[in-house]
Amino acid sequence: MAVLTKNQIKAGHWYQPDGTPAHRMVTNDGAGERVTTIKDAKRLGLYPSVTSILGILAKPGLETWKLNQVALATLRAPRQENEGEAFWCNRVRNTAFEQVELAADLGTMIHGALEAAMAGNDFDPAMAVYVDPVLAWKRETGILIVEREIRLVNTAHGFAGTADVMFRYGDNGIGILDYKTRKTEPGKPVGAYEDQAMQLAAYAATYWGEENVGRVLAANVFISTTEPGRMEVVKHANPERDWQAFKMVAGVWRYVKGYDPRPATRAA
Repeated sequence: MAVLTKNQIKAGHWYQPDGTPAHRMVTNDGAGERVTTIKDAKRLGLYPSVTSILGILAKPGLETWKLNQVALATLRAPRQENEGEAFWCNRVRNTAFEQVELAADLGTMIHGALEAAMAGNDFDPAMAVYVDPVLAWKRETGILIVEREIRLVNTAHGFAGTADVMFRYGDNGIGILDYKTRKTEPGKPVGAYEDQAMQLAAYAATYWGEENVGRVLAANVFISTTEPGRMEVVKHANPERDWQAFKMVAGVWRYVKGYDPRPATRAA
């Protein structure tokens, strides 16, 4: 007997020109919602998120991991009698990435707790093991948070997104932080990926200005989900280089998608 499962394929994120999220649209019959498509974006002049733009980059290591998960999932979800091939393939994919969904749920809870804690508000005590090390680090460094969860729209380069933390430090230092949950292994260092460096550079250039991106302290705060209490801060060495790289990726995204959301281009 077939087993009904939901499709876990994720859609891209879109924003209105004022920064309002537009990830979903009302269905034609008004009875529900659906994911926003590139067709909707072209019609409404929406901006793609930074992560959507970076999604066009090839990630060989990630792709190999995905293939391995699908292969293993065929053992956990064998094909059933009279089950169609397309339905079974979809069920296997969903089975393969159930752990990703569970990890995302924990990541969302940790992120929400961090946001509340940084604002001086109460948070779920069960999240303290993840949050307390970050708060301790903040006190030790003496950074001054300027804004949190700030929605950014870059009309000049055609993208948008939401940044976790903008901060100042010392006499004239400026910076950006982004929280990431990560599965870690004891004794193994945590490193950031190139797309994470570009993501922060794009936000930094938008918020602090392109002319200042070279002096921005950009860092990912990695919170371990497999070693509760472990937190590591990874700084990116060259935000200016990362910003230049992101702009090239954004240009490729516009070419591949056949859509340029920049107002100057749309008006031409």
